[in-house]
Amino acid sequence: MFDNYVNARLAAWAAWRVKRDDHGLGYPKHSAFVRLPGGGFWSPEMNSQAEEIDKCVVALTPEKRLVIMQAYTRTGTVEQKARICGCCEKTFYNRMAAAQRDILGYLNDLAAGLPLPLPEIVTENIEKKVALYA
Repeated sequence: MFDNYVNARLAAWAAWRVKRDDHGLGYPKHSAFVRLPGGGFWSPEMNSQAEEIDKCVVALTPEKRLVIMQAYTRTGTVEQKARICGCCEKTFYNRMAAAQRDILGYLNDLAAGLPLPLPEIVTENIEKKVALYA
């Protein structure tokens, strides 16, 4: 259902984002949390890859962006995360799969030197949710 490559990139992005949002405080360099799939650890080279994913996440529709933020950067059950996103668990998983497909396409666009789509104008309801949980 989910692409392993995109999933691994999103997991690394989430670790980078949490560290960035925390201004680098509170996480030891070699903790289990920042251990990357494949046995790697946090490194400065990850920044460019994480920034690439960050651009892709920003280009998603607001609903998909919120699902990705909830799935990768927040704790809680899928039921809780789906409730925050205003949908059921099945819809949450469907949006996450669609978002991962979009991100893979955006990564291909970036590799080909094509511009990413501009973020959609956010409705008030979604904007409040993104602001609360971003």
